[in-house]
Amino acid sequence: MNEKMEKGREMIAEMREPKQVISTVMEHALLTRPEEKVYYRPFKPCEYVGYTGTLSSQKVDLGKMYPEAEAGDGAFVDFYIACSQTEEIYLNVSAGVKVWYNGICIYDGIEGSVNTGETLQRALGGEDKIHLPILVKKDGENGVRILCVRRADRAFSFEFLISVKRYPFMWANDYLFWARAVLPQKGMSGEEGVAISHLLKASELAEPKKEYERVDWQWPPKLSEDETFDFNMLCGEGDVSYVYTEALCDHMLAYRGNVERIYVNQKECPAEEKASDSARQGSCRQGCLKLSAGDKVLFRVRRGQKEWKLWLDTSNLTLSFLSTARAAGAKAMYVGPFFGVWRHGPEYGWDLASVFVNRRGQKLYWGFCDGSRLRIYLDSIFFGQWFYALMVGFYGIRAAACYLEDGARQSLFVKNMRFLARYFDYIEYDIEKHVMPAFMPRIFAMNVLDNIGTMGMNFIDAYLDSSDKALLPVIERIRYQAEETIPRLEDGTYYREDTMWADDLYMSCPFLIRMGVLTGDTSWYLKAAAQIQGFRKRLYMEEEHLFSHIYFPDLGKANRVPWGRGNGWVMWTLSELLMYGDGKVDLSREKELFCEMAKGIQSLQDESGLWHQVLNRTEEGSYLETSCTGMFLLAFTRGVKYGWLKEDFLETIQRAWLGLLTHSVDREGNVYGVCMGSGCQMEAEYYFSIPTIINDDHGTGVILAAGAEYGALLEERKNESAAA
Repeated sequence: MNEKMEKGREMIAEMREPKQVISTVMEHALLTRPEEKVYYRPFKPCEYVGYTGTLSSQKVDLGKMYPEAEAGDGAFVDFYIACSQTEEIYLNVSAGVKVWYNGICIYDGIEGSVNTGETLQRALGGEDKIHLPILVKKDGENGVRILCVRRADRAFSFEFLISVKRYPFMWANDYLFWARAVLPQKGMSGEEGVAISHLLKASELAEPKKEYERVDWQWPPKLSEDETFDFNMLCGEGDVSYVYTEALCDHMLAYRGNVERIYVNQKECPAEEKASDSARQGSCRQGCLKLSAGDKVLFRVRRGQKEWKLWLDTSNLTLSFLSTARAAGAKAMYVGPFFGVWRHGPEYGWDLASVFVNRRGQKLYWGFCDGSRLRIYLDSIFFGQWFYALMVGFYGIRAAACYLEDGARQSLFVKNMRFLARYFDYIEYDIEKHVMPAFMPRIFAMNVLDNIGTMGMNFIDAYLDSSDKALLPVIERIRYQAEETIPRLEDGTYYREDTMWADDLYMSCPFLIRMGVLTGDTSWYLKAAAQIQGFRKRLYMEEEHLFSHIYFPDLGKANRVPWGRGNGWVMWTLSELLMYGDGKVDLSREKELFCEMAKGIQSLQDESGLWHQVLNRTEEGSYLETSCTGMFLLAFTRGVKYGWLKEDFLETIQRAWLGLLTHSVDREGNVYGVCMGSGCQMEAEYYFSIPTIINDDHGTGVILAAGAEYGALLEERKNESAAA
């Protein structure tokens, strides 16, 4: 964080023409967001371990696992940290445990002899946590061991959380970094989870060096060699389940069980059978099925009078898509239960992104014969993640691609949105089952503007680009959320229940505006205009023509801090509404506000061409900030282009562009000086303390979008001059 551009590496020393600049920034940005693919692993749920909430701590409840434990007894919990990159982060743990990292004790809350942690803080709504700074390495084992001891004065349990330092109470999973706790057992290497030792008596824990030795794990249990699907155990109720597998090589597959139908490569296939009554539904069949390498096989298994099972000889079977170190139990998988005759089962075609719904409304996904579940993972912090800043990044990629007439880059924008739409239903299912999904975690809070507005805007743009109807259900879901579930004040203005942020104009209105474009219904523009006026009523500082960042409804007042990016969000939003809605509905008040703010902001431009972190504060702490400068450049350029602003803004625009190339963008296309995601406070000094970060999408996307607007304006003026 707070990276500084190396002197002599400024972009302006090499190029300043918009097409060259945004091409360079685009190519560099795309290095961080390749078109990632999901992968699949088994996951063994543990009733004693689970997330307390999405992006929150994991709780290990040893008291529930070992109710017989006495005072002084304890257990070890082991895991490795899998992560996206080498980074110094926090391992946050409950007080009162003992922690080793890569074999070295870094915190002893039992005897109190060691503590490398930082200041004890209180988590919101939770227990105290010790923040232990550790260096994790990508592809390293990053081994953690935690000892928890039963004591009379506290529960026999603890919580832990892996976070970046900036957000110590939020599990790092989608913004700049991701991390998972994974099992240390070789046979289950890479699978999400923790290993728990047998209960150890106080006398055993007192033995010298016992805590450094490898212990026997009680959880997870050893993998069974038996690969029989017993659906009475796996499903309980129901009539039908399906089992899927693939042929590793040419062979005769032996099977037996309550097989009703068999499909090979989605075509029903007869098999050599050894049971004379095999045609009866639910009866026991056994036989052999001739398979070729790569064949995809689906068994439909119906409950019988006495049992409901399927056994397969799995020695020549595989699941080719599965990432696993398991030697057994992961060569076939099932989904169920279904009830009665079901016309939309897997035999009619399926892909692994699909979540099935049976007649009772139960959501179903694939699992394994030992009770493990199939889960989908994505190791990415840019492509395929549901986060507003990343949507800004892809907005910029699309804008730049359109300006450069780069079809491949515009296609990447559409692919990203298709990806989000494809896995949307699965992630909702994963949240229901496991609380914390492996990617796209912010889908859990669809009643928060941050988590719907920019996504909806990009989904509609992607639909307008591609006419892909697969995007429409998610657009409709976001429309419902925006209309029905987002908190509103008495006059219908959006807010966050305890605060209102200037940011939320951009997190809402551009989507409402795009709904107007998509449907042709001009009432959407009026809805956006009403939001702008509601925010203006509470946040606008009339005398300075700037927006406060935060309004506190319980206090009935704003913080009167004109945060740079907060005002950037407002100006960008106003330009979107005027660009799409002007001339279709009366937007005279919004146009007047845009022009007033433009003049107020123009007057505060630094001689460098940039604007300060807090616009009306010029002291050292209020640093020159990149993202707000890019947003003002974008909005002012649109203002001149469409005639909302006078020509004297051209000088302001040019100074902003040259300032960015001098202070914010280097020759390789790195973007510096971008304020990280903000919280909210009453004091301006809080904003001074927010660090900057290199290549954050709050800045990269804006630079691309603003550069495209500026370049198009220059070309338009050049063509006009040539024509004259």
